[in-house]
Amino acid sequence: MVRVSGSGKELKRICWLIVAGLLGACTPAPEFTDAKGQPVSLHHFAGKPLLINYFAPWCAPCLREMPRLNRLAAEGEIAVVAINYDPTTPAELDKMAVQYHIKVQLLIANEDAKLPFPRPSGLPTSYLLDSEGKLKQTLVGELDQLQIEMLKATSAK
Repeated sequence: MVRVSGSGKELKRICWLIVAGLLGACTPAPEFTDAKGQPVSLHHFAGKPLLINYFAPWCAPCLREMPRLNRLAAEGEIAVVAINYDPTTPAELDKMAVQYHIKVQLLIANEDAKLPFPRPSGLPTSYLLDSEGKLKQTLVGELDQLQIEMLKATSAK
């Protein structure tokens, strides 16, 4: 038998580092960054339907629908997040939330994120994911109250 070190502690430490590295490699990279600069992943929203809304502060329909999205999020049946379409920083997101009275969580999509939907070609675009994170519906254009009621009915099924 070959002795690795004077104590088994070093060997245990090396084994734990290997295990931790393997577990870290299995964990998917976070898809988003929030307004505080913290990583956020889709699995944070598991167990509840999630509406992901792409918006931009220069998009008038995006800003018009934001109060409806704020109310939908406050009801609690569907989690709602908004992703700024243009490159931005967490500090700029925080400023936008205040300036435009956005109460839903604002996120930045990470470039290497593996999302169950494509980056939209027009704004606003919303993606409804079921409680398991699978894409259920894509809505292009400003969401009106009737569409929001339809989303609630769809997500309840």
